[in-house]
Amino acid sequence: MLTPNDAFYKFRTNLKTTDTENASASRRQNKIREQVEAAETLTVIHTFLTGAYRRETKTKPLRDVDIMVVIADTDYLKLHPSEILLAVRAILAPLYGEARVTCDRFAVRVDFGIKVVDDVSEDAEVVSFDVVPAFETGDHYLIPDDVTGAWIKTNPTIHYDMAVAANKAFSEQWKPLVKMLKKWNAVAGYPVQPSFLIEVMALKLIDGPWTGSHPQELRRFFATAAEHISDIWPDPAHLGPDISGILDSDPAMMATAVQALNEAEAACTKAIRLEQTGRTGAALQTWRELFGPLFPLS
Repeated sequence: MLTPNDAFYKFRTNLKTTDTENASASRRQNKIREQVEAAETLTVIHTFLTGAYRRETKTKPLRDVDIMVVIADTDYLKLHPSEILLAVRAILAPLYGEARVTCDRFAVRVDFGIKVVDDVSEDAEVVSFDVVPAFETGDHYLIPDDVTGAWIKTNPTIHYDMAVAANKAFSEQWKPLVKMLKKWNAVAGYPVQPSFLIEVMALKLIDGPWTGSHPQELRRFFATAAEHISDIWPDPAHLGPDISGILDSDPAMMATAVQALNEAEAACTKAIRLEQTGRTGAALQTWRELFGPLFPLS
C-alpha cells in the first residue's frame, strides 16, 4: 500500500500543470499579447505574464492565466478606470467574440468557452485569460479598479521575487506546500478569498527549517492561519490595498474561513493519528477528502 509520505510526493506531481495545459497557455497567451501589442488604438510598451502562473503557485487544472499590458497612453489615468478596460476589450472582442470578452473588476477576461475542467483530466486546456492594463509610474504600476473607480498601485515583480525567496529559504518546499493549500481551498469551495491571501499568509506562516513532513507542516499552517486570518494582511509589496480586504469587510465570510481552516487542521490531526495507529488506508482517504481526487490512494 502507498504510504502517506509517498502519497504526498505523488500529490505534488499531480498538482503540476500538464504539458497540454502549458502548451495551450503558451500558445494562447502569446497570441493575445501579439494582438494587443499590434493594436492601433493603444500604445503598448510591453506585456508580460503575471499572477500565480508566473509565480509557479498555480495548480492543475489551469483555469486562468494573467497577462499584464503596460500602456503608454497615460491620459487614461484622468478618466474612470472603466475606460481603459473598455479600450482593451474593444481590441479583443472582435477577435474572440463579444460574448467571450468581458470587463472584470481589474481586467478584461478572454473566455475560451471551456465550461467543464476537472482535476484529473490530462487534456484540459486553459479556460480564460485575464488581461490587466497597467501604467508604469516610478517603481510600480497603476491598474484599474472598476468597482471603486480608483487606480491601484501594484508591482507583481515584488510578489514574484518574494515567492522565489520564500521557496529558497524553505528548502524549495514552499511552493509545493502553497499549491497544496490552494487545492484545499478550491476543494473546500474557496472559503479563503482571494486565493492569493493563502500565498500572502504563507510568506509569514511557513517558516523555519523544512521538517520533511508534509502532514505536520500542513497542520501547522492550518492551525496558525485559523488563529491569524482575522489579522490585517497587507499587500506584500506595500503598494496596493490589503489582500485580506474581502474577508475583513464581511464578518460572515471571515467566520466561514476560520471554520474551514479549523476543520482542515482537525482533518490533518485525524489523518496523522490514523497513520500512527497503522490505519494507512483510512489516513489516505482522509487526506483525499481534504485535497480532492488529485491526492492518490494507490
